[in-house]
Amino acid sequence: MTQAIQFSDEAQSNEQRAIITEQEPASLRTFTPTQAVFAKSAGCYHWTPEGRRLIDYASGVLVANLGHNPKRWMKNFTSYMGWKPEFLTDDSNGYFEAPPLTAYNAITEVEANAVARLIKNVQSFPGGDRLDTVMWAASGSEAVQKALWA
Repeated sequence: MTQAIQFSDEAQSNEQRAIITEQEPASLRTFTPTQAVFAKSAGCYHWTPEGRRLIDYASGVLVANLGHNPKRWMKNFTSYMGWKPEFLTDDSNGYFEAPPLTAYNAITEVEANAVARLIKNVQSFPGGDRLDTVMWAASGSEAVQKALWA
């Protein structure tokens, strides 16, 4: 079995690396030599469990544009989802009613509204009238793959 990467002065991170090395298949994630462990992120930074701040040079285009955990975006997201603060603070029930975060083989109003708003926005620019369909992708790699399929 592969040994987990260990670094001095990173006891908490070393423990997390050991769990992942032992309990996940090696092919599940992209291997990087450091296998950095992140406890939290904000803006263009990550923090390790030990409190070390790192600049994020590895994230994709969404983080490059928005940063990690942007308040304005999160406020808009929670508004679109219909989440109210009391939903998250009322512990009388373990769940609250709101649109689902995933809806495989189904449709949500949030998705339909997102498609309509995106098309309307793009069509408001010169040449944008050529766009009349949206094909969502979860990552840049998936977007390239779908573009090749199309």
